Amino acid sequence: MVLKIWGTRGSVPVPGEGTKKYGGNTPCIEVISGSDEEAIIVDAGTGIRELGNKITENPNDFKRINILLSHTHWDHIQGMPFFAPLYNEKFVVDIYSYSYNGYGLDHFIDAQMRPEFFPVNKAIFKANVTYKKLIKNEDIQLGGVQISSVATHHSRGTLAFRLNKNGKSIVYMTDNEVLYNEENGQPKLEDVLNRNKELLKFCSGCDYLIHDTMYKLDDFSDKMGWGHSNNIAAALFASAAKAKNLILFHYSPEYNDEKIDELFHETEKFIAVNNLDINCLPSHEGLEIKL
Repeated sequence: MVLKIWGTRGSVPVPGEGTKKYGGNTPCIEVISGSDEEAIIVDAGTGIRELGNKITENPNDFKRINILLSHTHWDHIQGMPFFAPLYNEKFVVDIYSYSYNGYGLDHFIDAQMRPEFFPVNKAIFKANVTYKKLIKNEDIQLGGVQISSVATHHSRGTLAFRLNKNGKSIVYMTDNEVLYNEENGQPKLEDVLNRNKELLKFCSGCDYLIHDTMYKLDDFSDKMGWGHSNNIAAALFASAAKAKNLILFHYSPEYNDEKIDELFHETEKFIAVNNLDINCLPSHEGLEIKL
């Protein structure tokens, strides 16, 4: 498998001089499975626009495009109406998502593209588009990749995904709040182990854990309960899960490149001082990793 990152930000896109290094687009990753027939995309933040443009430049590369949505908060679907393959009859596009309050995903795409918000509706799609319901804890196979899902500590209906192929695995877990006794301020490993057992089991032994690190620990005290994590809690979580690599992801829109440098180096230092057996790297647009 090859992992490529197209969008790294939470909440809203933040293009500009201060975000060139890590990028300003909202979440989107691509997993290339080695199959000549199927593309796998996770989340449709604004990063999916450029990915869609790349795909349409080579329309014979894929017979089917699979899009997995972790949830339908704005930052995870903002790019969907601008995904060029949806407007091209050469493509088959399957969009997978959890069901919310009895509504299917097509309801949310309709709502997003109502005339009050967007100039056209999804009736203009030329691709063969199918909306498919995901059931948490139920595995599916796409492009030779086994995909599992689990509910995260975020708003109801938010899923994390684990992608497995040939003994290699990627976990995409954003948005998620690593739970611990927040009254102590500094998260402790034992507390993380006790309060996150299901999610730790889901991530166990993965090669790459892409995890929400929206905030530095110093900025987290008034964000508790929002469904996002700080960098120190995420490092402890990754260590407890015995993940080989932690990829910092879903950065706050308030953080410029300099602030993310601080977040990364602070995480690296914490890992080293506490002898945690994990490698850490910051996500940035264009990051490509071969497994």
